[in-house]
Amino acid sequence: MVSLPQNVVNKSIATGEKRLFFKQWLKSPMQLGTFAPLSMKLAHLAANQVNADNRTTIVEIGAGTGRLTRALLAKGVNIDRFAMVELDHKMCGFLDHSLKQMYQSKKHPPVIHGNAENLVNIIPRTWVGKVDYVVSAIPLMYMEETLRERIIQASLDVLNPVSGSIIHVTYSPVSPIRFMEGEIIQKRVVSLWGNIPPGFVWRFTPKRYLHDLS
Repeated sequence: MVSLPQNVVNKSIATGEKRLFFKQWLKSPMQLGTFAPLSMKLAHLAANQVNADNRTTIVEIGAGTGRLTRALLAKGVNIDRFAMVELDHKMCGFLDHSLKQMYQSKKHPPVIHGNAENLVNIIPRTWVGKVDYVVSAIPLMYMEETLRERIIQASLDVLNPVSGSIIHVTYSPVSPIRFMEGEIIQKRVVSLWGNIPPGFVWRFTPKRYLHDLS
């Protein structure tokens, strides 16, 4: 098998993901939230909020076509402690295929076709309660509050109870879970107003962790 140059692989992935993302957006605009993948600048700014070493465990939810995934991998996260969850079947297949292209015969992170509301049951069982970061690009801002709360609660259920946090990428300058202020510290850590549309990154930290982080 002849290996393609990495720049050719990256260009092919970028072209394919834009086409697929737009096609799936036409079918379900509220599920995707926007007609195009995250900009790479916003993806890298979000990935920079993760302090990762070889022991850091990360679960990405709403992985889509993999823009944020690739930014996290470029940051050097441990492939053996990184998993992606995506609800859309076609995007899940695209992400798995693109990672195989990038890594060819090497190991690549697992892509899980599933619902983020059910994280406890779909990520590796040994990870539950030990996840350092849940990184989310799910368009919570377009969902009903009850659904937002279920997704956030599912994320909390798999986090390390002392130091885990949620990194959420959104196009809203306002937190999509303001109604959970009594339970979660919500801090906007990135504001990319020049993005189209403007992009933001939020860090959500459960208040029960505060005594351990002080």
